[in-house]
Amino acid sequence: MVDTPDRAMVQRLLGLAPAPTHTPLDVRRRPAPAPPGADDVAVEHVVLVTADGEVPCWLLTPQRPCGVAVVAVHQHGGEFDRGKSEVAGIAGAPHLAYGLRLAQAGAVVLAPDLAGFEERHRGWTADPVADERLDAFHRVAQGSCLQAQHTRDVAVATSFLEQEVGPDVPLGIIGHSLGGQVALFSLAFDPRLTAGVVSCGAATVASLVRDRIPHNPAWFVPGLLPAGDLPALAATLTGQRVLLTAGSGDPLFPADGVDEVVAAFAPGVCTPFPFDGGHEVTAEVTAAAVEFLVGSRRP
Repeated sequence: MVDTPDRAMVQRLLGLAPAPTHTPLDVRRRPAPAPPGADDVAVEHVVLVTADGEVPCWLLTPQRPCGVAVVAVHQHGGEFDRGKSEVAGIAGAPHLAYGLRLAQAGAVVLAPDLAGFEERHRGWTADPVADERLDAFHRVAQGSCLQAQHTRDVAVATSFLEQEVGPDVPLGIIGHSLGGQVALFSLAFDPRLTAGVVSCGAATVASLVRDRIPHNPAWFVPGLLPAGDLPALAATLTGQRVLLTAGSGDPLFPADGVDEVVAAFAPGVCTPFPFDGGHEVTAEVTAAAVEFLVGSRRP
């Protein structure tokens, strides 16, 4: 897949060079114990060294790979002590271990820590929420934003994963909440990601502002509203597939804002997955996500 003029717009909005140029300067890795009950999955602790710091990850490799590789991005939830380990089923809530579920279904999975979480805890003050805001403000003052940091880190993770599995293995991405938000931005930014699951992570920023809904500061990308808001990002996805889940009672994402984003995808790109519930990952959502990303490739 090649970059399009619209994708170049996303690059300009985030102030980033094209996705494949973001590669680790060095990689450190060591074996680690498998999560409980997942002896069919090999685990490695991987550190991707970048010019902007280190990105610790869990790499989950199934005994019987199915020929799919996925970047699994964690939620926010104010749980700054958890990140990649919750997605990998090593710590935290079992229903958020969608990375481990994918690995058990045959996908090679890389789960990175986003800036501020788990091994990347800032620790500037006793308040990680204040630290996150301060980090975001500093980046805006420098002409960038926190979403650019997240998107660049995922691009580095994608470069490592592509090198790990080879160029012929399709690459996907999954995330919930903040992870879903980052997944959508990454899909719009990086043409190497051919499929993605955006779980409770997409609505227009205009609807969030209208309803005075507080969100993580990475949502607020300078120039995003004049550029067309989230629908403009959705419209850039060509030749990619997206499963977009949304709970009918999700208090964080107004239904009309979600509908606007869904309507902006080109025909055949987005599969909406509405469900009765709130801001959550249900067993039904996880099953649909695994089927969407792995499907008939399961070993």
